[in-house]
Amino acid sequence: MQSSYARSVYKYAKISPKKVMPVLNMVRGKKVVDAVNFLTFDPTKASKMILKTLNSAVANARQKNIVNDLYVGKAVADTAPTAKRGRPGSRSHYSKILKRSSHITVVVNSKEGK
Repeated sequence: MQSSYARSVYKYAKISPKKVMPVLNMVRGKKVVDAVNFLTFDPTKASKMILKTLNSAVANARQKNIVNDLYVGKAVADTAPTAKRGRPGSRSHYSKILKRSSHITVVVNSKEGK
């Protein structure tokens, strides 16, 4: 029983990993058709980015001739570089603003020999 996979990475997504992880947890382990339906109707910004990455992973799987019974195997959001900004505060104080970004990785698997 061999497992074939294809992956896609959305690099430097302008959203924090903390906001992406709950949506990825909902999608992980589902069939691709169910995951696409869920992400299409989910109103969050993270779901749009994950849908884009998932569609790219499916296209990569088709390119490798992996088309039967695809499901979402690994779905992870890692931290990307944080942009540091700031604004003046009271009494000559400088308030830090951290604009976090993430790398979203989606892997689709196909189990052969089921």
